[in-house]
Amino acid sequence: MSANSHETNVRCSCEAAKSFVDWYYRQVNDAKSVSPGYVNGHAAYDRAGHPPADICINGLVVATPQEWEKLLEQQRQAPKQPDPNKRRVRYEVEGYDVHVINADYRFGAPQKMLDLHSPTDGVRMMMVLSVAGTVYFGTGRNKGDEYWEKQNFHDRFILVPNWDVIEKPGARHGRKYLIISHNYRAN
Repeated sequence: MSANSHETNVRCSCEAAKSFVDWYYRQVNDAKSVSPGYVNGHAAYDRAGHPPADICINGLVVATPQEWEKLLEQQRQAPKQPDPNKRRVRYEVEGYDVHVINADYRFGAPQKMLDLHSPTDGVRMMMVLSVAGTVYFGTGRNKGDEYWEKQNFHDRFILVPNWDVIEKPGARHGRKYLIISHNYRAN
């Protein structure tokens, strides 16, 4: 790989990681669905026979993104906060790191994508993304407000191109990368 293509992959993976982290944790904090961010149910991967996303939450294998969303909802149902209007969970990202693990990911790629994009243009990347931060439980909305518990968390994602979005000319909306593996730990 030339220095230029390495720089392209670093730049593109950093941009993709920032976009993904911003989207994912905004969804979680706003109690919105994160399921569209997983390979499950995406046409290009379904056609190619890709297995469902591998999801492990604190050592528990979770079969679907919807089951993960149910666990997130249980977090919001904090037993120490009986008033449902005051239940709150907030994920605060403190840092993340991304590395390209395959610059030429092809699984499920339409031939058109293989013809249009080379492994050096930063489109066909498979990446590992590690995210670290703190999750706050309680009624507070701002730093310094009342929280009854906080925990460190660490998420590790493996992301692959979302062929359903990338193959659409001029696509500006939709997740450009999807989760095929997700490992979450909180302590």
